[in-house]
Amino acid sequence: MCCLLSASVLAESKRIEVYPLSQQYHDTREGETLGEIAASLLPNNPGMQQRLMQDIVRLNPQAFMDNNPNRMLAGKRLWLPSGLHQPDSKADPRHYTVESFSWGNVKRPK
Repeated sequence: MCCLLSASVLAESKRIEVYPLSQQYHDTREGETLGEIAASLLPNNPGMQQRLMQDIVRLNPQAFMDNNPNRMLAGKRLWLPSGLHQPDSKADPRHYTVESFSWGNVKRPK
């Protein structure tokens, strides 16, 4: 049995993106760059590669000198994100409830 959703319910839905990564970490090697790592994990997707690099730096500050993605240290284990980092929701708490999950945030009207 199927049900129909009203247009107002459909308008409130939010797309959640996840990285299609099959591994949870990457061990850095001498001479390797963060750009090369992102390109190997997400080939042919430069937009997602940039976002992935930002999330990797955010998750692994100990692996980058001064949090600079161009100054990655060799011999470090980089923990890889399973989902895109979602910015904090600016939802008005009087009108919306924000539920956070490991894969993203969902904003629901009250």
